[in-house]
Amino acid sequence: MNGDGTTTTPANPRPRTVLYVAGSESAASDGAAQLEAHPSGPKRSVHAITAVERVRSWAPEADCVVFAETPTTAAGSALLEVVDACGATPVILFTESSFAPTAARSTGGIDGYVRRDTDDAVAHLADEIEWVCRGENGATADADTETEPETDSEDDVIAMGGERAPSTGDPADSTGPAARLLESVPELVACRDRDRLFELLVESAADALERESCWLSTVHFGEFTPRATAPTVSEADLEPLSREGPLGEALRTGEVLRIDDITADDRLPTPLEGIASLCCVPVGDVGILQIAAAEQAAFDEGDCDLLATWCRGAAAVLERIDADASHDTARERLRRERDRLRTERDRIATERDRLRTLFANVPEPAVRYEIDDGRPIVRTVNDTFADVFGTDPEAIVGAPVDEDTVPPGLEARRATLLESLRAGERRQFVSRRVTDDGVREFLLTLVPVEAGASGDAATDENGAERTPDHNPEGLIVYSDVTEANRREREAAAAEARLETIAELVDDDIRTPLNVARGYLELAAETGDPEHFAEVDDAQERLRELVDQLVAIARRDDVLVETEPVAVHDVARRAWVAVDTGDARLVTRAANDRVLEADKARLRELFEHLLQAVVDGAEEDADAEIGAGDAGDGAPVVTVGATEDGFYVARRTPDGDAATVDDGLETNAVPGRLAAADGTGFGLGTVERIADAHGWSVGVAEDDDRVAFAFRGVNGGGGDAAAKSDR
Repeated sequence: MNGDGTTTTPANPRPRTVLYVAGSESAASDGAAQLEAHPSGPKRSVHAITAVERVRSWAPEADCVVFAETPTTAAGSALLEVVDACGATPVILFTESSFAPTAARSTGGIDGYVRRDTDDAVAHLADEIEWVCRGENGATADADTETEPETDSEDDVIAMGGERAPSTGDPADSTGPAARLLESVPELVACRDRDRLFELLVESAADALERESCWLSTVHFGEFTPRATAPTVSEADLEPLSREGPLGEALRTGEVLRIDDITADDRLPTPLEGIASLCCVPVGDVGILQIAAAEQAAFDEGDCDLLATWCRGAAAVLERIDADASHDTARERLRRERDRLRTERDRIATERDRLRTLFANVPEPAVRYEIDDGRPIVRTVNDTFADVFGTDPEAIVGAPVDEDTVPPGLEARRATLLESLRAGERRQFVSRRVTDDGVREFLLTLVPVEAGASGDAATDENGAERTPDHNPEGLIVYSDVTEANRREREAAAAEARLETIAELVDDDIRTPLNVARGYLELAAETGDPEHFAEVDDAQERLRELVDQLVAIARRDDVLVETEPVAVHDVARRAWVAVDTGDARLVTRAANDRVLEADKARLRELFEHLLQAVVDGAEEDADAEIGAGDAGDGAPVVTVGATEDGFYVARRTPDGDAATVDDGLETNAVPGRLAAADGTGFGLGTVERIADAHGWSVGVAEDDDRVAFAFRGVNGGGGDAAAKSDR
């Protein structure tokens, strides 16, 4: 103070450096310009800022930071980030009156509060800046400086000095509890470990309030268990407390629990010897920070508010640490999943390369396919396929597996074949196919890369659904089994001949031998020459049977050469060669079949079959005449084609031809013929010729109809001669 009673403002060697923070460039620029131009107080250099990172860079060199947004708005949501970025630089909240002084006081790190919706808001802000800056520098406030007006209500407050005691000029004023906690803010914010955060929380609270007894208890299995303690406190001296008590209520409500005289308060037991008062502050929903003192009523409202603010900040950092840990766990899980998928991708690629290498070297015809959108698509064929079937690879590559790759004879099973390809099943099919060497028999083998690869979403080892990053693929391999089947038929034919010989020897040769032996014995006893004549007849019968046995043993029922043959043409030629009487032959040209067969053997089959059918019709007619029914017409013999073969049917003139044909066209004829099956037709030759071609034979018969169906006949289709009647 001067001798005239006035106060001289200390000289300021440089202008005040103020950072004016707002949500938009225009608001920041306008506010900074108004504050810098205002004449109140010493000269100021005000900088407009909108980014938190710029605050972090410039705050250490500034005297003060003004946050000119309301925290409850979107633009003001960055308040806590700005406070963290400011560090030890004081922060003044320049906001609307809706954010009350009480809220400002409860917000950690706010050193001043000014309402900006008053007439002299900028002047009040300039005064608050000087008040805060002088208080931070320990200078004596000017006696003429405008101070905070007295008000009846905190809603009328224009400026507030924040959480600080009036300056006394003592340098120790700037090192109070709040200042000491603020010094720990950077380390608290930078903390990345839960345990270190708990230790820092306890250490900082104990240092700020200058108390030695401080600890943090966290919830563990329904109890508050000591987690971090000050250096002078041992965890062994602290007993776990139930969460059902007052500490649990404080944790649930978030309210500070203060006990001024713990010896007279039965809500909590005395935690340590020599403790008289206790302050318990919730840390989020994790635990309770407890600080104790040896004297009673050692903590006031200011201490409680300061610790509550500190614990809220620690809880926010803890949430960030937990979130980071969760993100790290998720990232690690994703990294492991990525590595697993890469390994799986590499395995699939290796398997695919191996498959393609094998495919290129497969000595048999093969097609490589991929399942694309549920459809098997031909991707390539090997050179053997093109050579054997005379197919241009470009004509079928990229097309669905269909007519060009499904061989003739599998049309009825195409749906089964395609479903097996889609399901990734390993299956085999037998078929005949035209090649450059004629009709050959093939065994089709489906070889999927992965079993069950149907194009649906796959699952990982945890059962989680995942989408495959590749199209399932596989091979269709054509194995030529023509020679193997030929040898099998040769063996079957030889076995059949041996069985026939054995039957003839057992049934037909034994009887003449017994007869000859019997008559020789009679001739020796009686000398009657007639007995020798009987022996001679028996020997003649034996010679005939032996010739028959030799013929059977030398018969070759295995086909040597085949050629395309029209069924109707062979049937008509055989019809001319047999005695058919009044019977008529009908061939249906609309559904004739051209097949691969031994033409001479097929004609022999038709001759035997047509003769047996006509003879059977005549026997039935004689039986009817003998019974008194003369009949009224000749039988009709029909030769036609079915889906997988052909048929020969006989009906009386009154019979229903359509019924016979429909039944055969739907393959309804049951059974298989045998050389002595009891049908009375004597068709052993027919069956042997059919077996030589690999066909099966079935028969159906009723009162006025009989039909023989030959199945498993695979050959090229075609038009035959026109319909003819004889």
